[in-house]
Amino acid sequence: MSSAPNPVVSDIADEPPPLWRRFALAFALFLLTGTFGFLQPFVSLYMQSAGLNKTQFGAVIALGTATVMLFQPLLGRLSDYLPSRRPVMFLAAICAGCAYSAYRYADGFWGFLALTALGVNGFQYLNAASGALVGQIARSSGGGAAYVGYRVWGSVGYIVVAVGAGLLVHQVLPKDPVVPRAILDPLFVYGPLVFFALAGVVLLAPEGRRSLPPIVSAPLNVDDEPLQEDADHAARQRIFNHFLIALGLYQFSLYGASAYLPYYMRQLGASPLMITGMFAAGVLCEVLVMRQVGRWTDKFGRRPALAASLILMPIRLLLYIPATGPLWVLCVQMLHGINFGIVGTIAVVVVNDLARDHERGAAQARLAVVGGLCSAVGPFVCGYLSDHLGISPMFALMSLVGMVSVFYFLKNVRESNPSAIPPHGILRYLA
Repeated sequence: MSSAPNPVVSDIADEPPPLWRRFALAFALFLLTGTFGFLQPFVSLYMQSAGLNKTQFGAVIALGTATVMLFQPLLGRLSDYLPSRRPVMFLAAICAGCAYSAYRYADGFWGFLALTALGVNGFQYLNAASGALVGQIARSSGGGAAYVGYRVWGSVGYIVVAVGAGLLVHQVLPKDPVVPRAILDPLFVYGPLVFFALAGVVLLAPEGRRSLPPIVSAPLNVDDEPLQEDADHAARQRIFNHFLIALGLYQFSLYGASAYLPYYMRQLGASPLMITGMFAAGVLCEVLVMRQVGRWTDKFGRRPALAASLILMPIRLLLYIPATGPLWVLCVQMLHGINFGIVGTIAVVVVNDLARDHERGAAQARLAVVGGLCSAVGPFVCGYLSDHLGISPMFALMSLVGMVSVFYFLKNVRESNPSAIPPHGILRYLA
């Protein structure tokens, strides 16, 4: 593996923030994505150990995550009007840390639902606000490299926390796929401490100046015809709306299905360390992809990279089906590097491309709402399908939804980077 990425980016608008503040932002993303390293592999198994079945788990995630539709737009607009986003980020981190710490005391569906709603809203706002912070300090022409230069540290944090979480609960388990709750309790003692550390670090992160009047950007080309300047904003909004629909279908299928990978791994006999290793392997590949994709999309455009990632996702879901053991799933999961390594980062960059400076917080909140809605409905639907049809048929059906996302994206979503040049080779046909 190559050396760790440098979070200090050179493509900064006006005067770059002090070096220590840029490192604070990189460390904040390290901690923020690191929290997912203990949540993603173990939340479903923890609720199962507390007596919830797959359908109930899906309902908790669905209803809890659906609350982002109510709160994230309000938080996004609030942070656009406040002098700084950092105090709201501080409170969001404290809220999420307290919610996941209280998981150990939850008893039944309603307790987990209330705590999940608090935790998810805290995480989603932090994710959206961190993207807006990078967007404020980076020029749009280099926004891909700028965001990735910081965000890649989040993937490093995920690997560190995921492996640590696996080691924390690694012990000989009974053959029953349901892991005893007492074994998983330490995860919700030590894991939420990452949120509390994040609360302090976000107060040190840089925040660029925000201009209130609209900024007129170079017009986008749609169907190879330059738009008039007065229609530029409307054209960007159309691209933004189409992009959110395609991304929503993608997230519905991928994250709905992925929520049940820990169940699937336990059915195949995996230990907790093997489960976290599976997720960490995908994120390790994600780091390698991220290090290249930011600058590549700054030069050749966001659309070809996103299209390639969307096309791969349905294939990935189908490859889970014939798994003969945990190692098979781990190998397929490495394709996550191409999926999230591109979509998970470049989606934020596309929003920063299309949003005007004074609207960036609200735009990132819209992205969070779509992600939250689809990540809510997806696990609920997939839980029902898994309980009634089985996990393998569920993967196949979600692959079909992923294919719909591909066709919608290719038909409706145009390039958001006005300075992009067409790439060479097969990706030229996706531009």
